[in-house]
Amino acid sequence: MTHTYLRRYGASRGAAVGAAVAACLTLASACSGPSGRAQPTPAPPSSSAPAAPVGVVTEAEANAILDNYQDVNNRANAAQDAELVSSVEAGQLYARSKAQYEQYGTLSEKEKQEYKKPFYFTERNFYIPEGGNWFAAEATTEGTSRQLLVFEKSADTANTWKKVAANFPEKSMPPIETKQGLALTADAGTAVGPLAPRTAGAAVEDLFATGGTKEGAQLSHENESAKSILKKYAERGSNLGPQARVSFQPVPPGSGKIYALRTGSGVIAIVPLAHTQESRVTDPSLLITPGTDERVYNATSRSVVVSTFQGTGVVLLSSTGPATLLDYRYELTGSR
Repeated sequence: MTHTYLRRYGASRGAAVGAAVAACLTLASACSGPSGRAQPTPAPPSSSAPAAPVGVVTEAEANAILDNYQDVNNRANAAQDAELVSSVEAGQLYARSKAQYEQYGTLSEKEKQEYKKPFYFTERNFYIPEGGNWFAAEATTEGTSRQLLVFEKSADTANTWKKVAANFPEKSMPPIETKQGLALTADAGTAVGPLAPRTAGAAVEDLFATGGTKEGAQLSHENESAKSILKKYAERGSNLGPQARVSFQPVPPGSGKIYALRTGSGVIAIVPLAHTQESRVTDPSLLITPGTDERVYNATSRSVVVSTFQGTGVVLLSSTGPATLLDYRYELTGSR
């Protein structure tokens, strides 16, 4: 039972702000009072202007980072080179890419050729915060697919700019709020409406685990992304019939980083996601034959198959209503 939520997309197929300080010129003069004695010269008023805010990268630097990622990722996809792609990817995204390379042999010849096909980022738009260690971007690939990307430079990325998230949110994603050309970020622990960025991932996973009766009740169930997960929950195990039961269980993501950007009326949160899918027979005399992708990790027929999925989601938090899941992406990363 393959449990894959995204079509394969390769290995996951700002304006420069300068600081300016105005110089102060002091003019001193002396005058004589009625007594003829020189009077003290008054201190001139200060005319210093505050320094303009500076982004974590310039737009030129952000473009260069995308160019480098594009080049390295295309070469890594052509050779399914996980070590090479790790030089430009980290976190949840790298976990997905590595898994795709591991499962490359299960693809048809047509799919393999499509996977190796180079991609290029066009129509780029950057969301560069004033400080911190990450920035986001939107870019088009293959003509129509609009990606929301996150790049980070920290100890977790070997202090190199690496791509850590890639999603394809709905076209209705609202514009990011900026100030003096720089994107405004949000605190992960601050609630916006019923959810905070830090709790949004648990709400998404609850759609799988309970059909959205607990944390997932704070998410809208009416848009396409939520409906897709709820359909998987409702149909879980239907391919096995009454001879087995299938359940989903949230697990800690490989990387717990959360990235949040402000909108005019809320926050867009890019959150890590992870869960297991457990398939268990109801008759001890039966065994489950793993799906094609699952057999990459364990081909043995067994009474219980536990598969792990890692991914990211984009959640729009609103102060005026329920949060909305704009996109989610998972990849099977292991099976036992």
